[in-house]
Amino acid sequence: MSLKNRVLIVALTLVAQVFATSPAFAAPKTKIDLVNDCGGFGPGGPCDNVGPTAGFVKFDQDDTGALTVAVSMHDGMPNTTYAVFLTCGPTIALSCGFLQIGTITTNGAGNGRSGAIVVPLRTLQAAPFGSGERADEITLVRALGDLGAGGFDQVTPLAYTVP
Repeated sequence: MSLKNRVLIVALTLVAQVFATSPAFAAPKTKIDLVNDCGGFGPGGPCDNVGPTAGFVKFDQDDTGALTVAVSMHDGMPNTTYAVFLTCGPTIALSCGFLQIGTITTNGAGNGRSGAIVVPLRTLQAAPFGSGERADEITLVRALGDLGAGGFDQVTPLAYTVP
């Protein structure tokens, strides 16, 4: 094997090791079903990430580690503004805190889209979140503690890494 080929192999090995030890950001445009989970509008019952499908949450991370979230919902309460929360933890019951990151307003048919909501890296690194592998969820309610318009969340948590 020539010296040129050996140098190339060493260089490629070093590049592979750098990527292997880099934090694994969320896969681009990951899509998770949103469900009408709990509260006074919809199925009621416990907030357990189970209920009829009511849209989806798309998310991904840019190369800085910032998280971009977009919510599309249907079958919400008509003409209602919901607060979009990033909930620390995989479910409301296992939550270690939360942060309102945006809003979504439904039309007369109960449908709405949030558009892109960017959560900066410094926000993700701060309490109650923090660096490392994360399993958090998006929660939609009319206001903090108000399940009168329903409580919407994902069937599985967002899996991402905060550097």
